[in-house]
Amino acid sequence: MNIILKLLIFLCFTFALHADTKVEFSQDESINKFTLSKFKSWEKMMNKAKNEKILTKLKLVNDYFNKFKYKSDLENWKKEDYWASPLEFMTLKTGDCEDYAIAKFFTLKRLGIKEKKLSLIYTKLAKTNQSHIVLAYSHKANFVPIILDNINKKLQLSTKRKDLLNMKNIENKVILEKFQLQALKK
Repeated sequence: MNIILKLLIFLCFTFALHADTKVEFSQDESINKFTLSKFKSWEKMMNKAKNEKILTKLKLVNDYFNKFKYKSDLENWKKEDYWASPLEFMTLKTGDCEDYAIAKFFTLKRLGIKEKKLSLIYTKLAKTNQSHIVLAYSHKANFVPIILDNINKKLQLSTKRKDLLNMKNIENKVILEKFQLQALKK
């Protein structure tokens, strides 16, 4: 897929996530029915979560994406490091740690959770010293955040996650910058 098409897909998905209107799916014959069904399941989860309390929203979104299969960037994209857009992640239903965290981030934003309460966290797994990215939700500044993770699928306070070492926030603007740089390199 060429760079312009990928950028357009990313922008369309980003606008849909930021829009105040519901994402609508047409019955256009050009849309692959298999792909369409994947987005309908996301929309169904979103509709279920939209009027729920925050903790329930976090759990529904975490559980939804954690059903996807883990697959390394080398397997999926033939690259050492690739941050899939939520659209790419939901289409393949496979990805690595940052793909889970990014999709959860944008979905929770779409469900009305303020961006300042969400952050990607770079960490290391205690057992393997492998780099890992999770999503954190903080109800208020200086509160212990809740971790949404694809490895330990249970929502837990960061203080309870002894398996995660040296947690560091990734500024939210870095997400879009990373996507823009990737698009330019293709």
